[in-house]
Amino acid sequence: MINDQNIGEKKEKILRILRENMYVATGCTEPAAVSYCASVAATELKKLGDEIVSIDVEASKNILKNAMSAGLPNTTKVGVNYAAGIGATHGDPKNVLNVNNDVKESDYDAAEKLINDGKIKVTVSKEPNLLYIKVIIKGKSHEASCTISDAHTNVIEITVDKKVIFENKGGGDSKEEHIPPHEIAKLLSIEDIVVFCDKYLDVEHDDIEILKKAEELNMAISEAGLTHDYGLSIGKNIQSLLEAKNMHNANRTRAVMRTTAAADARMAGAPYAVVANSGSGNQGITLSVPIISYAMDLGLSDDKKYKALAISNLVSIYIKSKFGTLSAFCGAMIASIGAGCGICYLYGGDYNDIAAVIHNMVGSLTGMICDGAKPDCALKIYSGLETAIFSSRLAMKGKRVSKDDGIVCEDVEKTIDNVAEVSVKCSSEVDDIVLGMMINK
Repeated sequence: MINDQNIGEKKEKILRILRENMYVATGCTEPAAVSYCASVAATELKKLGDEIVSIDVEASKNILKNAMSAGLPNTTKVGVNYAAGIGATHGDPKNVLNVNNDVKESDYDAAEKLINDGKIKVTVSKEPNLLYIKVIIKGKSHEASCTISDAHTNVIEITVDKKVIFENKGGGDSKEEHIPPHEIAKLLSIEDIVVFCDKYLDVEHDDIEILKKAEELNMAISEAGLTHDYGLSIGKNIQSLLEAKNMHNANRTRAVMRTTAAADARMAGAPYAVVANSGSGNQGITLSVPIISYAMDLGLSDDKKYKALAISNLVSIYIKSKFGTLSAFCGAMIASIGAGCGICYLYGGDYNDIAAVIHNMVGSLTGMICDGAKPDCALKIYSGLETAIFSSRLAMKGKRVSKDDGIVCEDVEKTIDNVAEVSVKCSSEVDDIVLGMMINK
């Protein structure tokens, strides 16, 4: 439990956790990671003056599942092969997950030729890691490879002509040593998060630039989703119903509208960067846009808004540290739990109320499967956020799912542990079934 005696050291670690798990990314993070990996390997080949002849991609089931149908920025293309091709032929590894930022439709010509000529092959990796990508690029005289594991930007190995020229087996991000998930799980608790954000977070003086960046970028893509016809246009359709007075013009409806519009745009490949959370742009959107929407509609102070944003994001980061960055189960549901906690705080909820939100969410939407990143993710976010908002209102009225029901317990930490155990123990088998259905239909 945080107290005045240990707040100094713990405060800096918590702020680090926010900064390290929230970052800017363009397009869906899984195809972006494939593009980044390919760009690293291709750069080594280009240094030798060689040109690309073929590309082999080995990726974990979760990566393939999430990269199969998500739109790539500035284009109508989808798929792991296009992500690898454009990363290799056009991408600059210095841009990391923004590697596809300035790609135009015409830039895909070289990648498309490689695909049409059968020069890009994609296979399921046999590595046990849930997040694993290896790209091998062969030239006329040389070959180079890059391997990413455990985190979307964590390059663990680079080879040239089968000789290792870079190796990072530490398990942290290759750029700097990050606080790993198991340490986050030990360091935090839901009570710690609520007390820290409410009592100790100083939005005037602490480094919360990543929260401000989330507000700026994630609201910008939301506006784009409400302006253009992206994907299933869930947000835009809600907007049309509001304008036609066929839906109640409530804070709740506008929050869902703005959030789903951002997901519509992102999953269709809209050329907008977002601030992601725990490796997912959709989760970053779900954790920020509804909080900002409520704060805006309720006329709340920046202090209240940013503290709620911190609670929302930290709750999700904490649960994901146990649940897993990638899973067979929908990460947007975990993000919806965080969003519900943030909204509850905006309405004056305390630790007990926020714990009740988590119990209510676990008792309702646990187990929604992830069948890849794609336009209908906006529908899943719609379901999760509607339930999260209602769960927060129930919590504020003293209502929570009973400790005797299902996997919900009296202690919120045990409830979270139960959700995590389901994810960790069941993901592999569920992923095999789901990916098989996706590939063979």
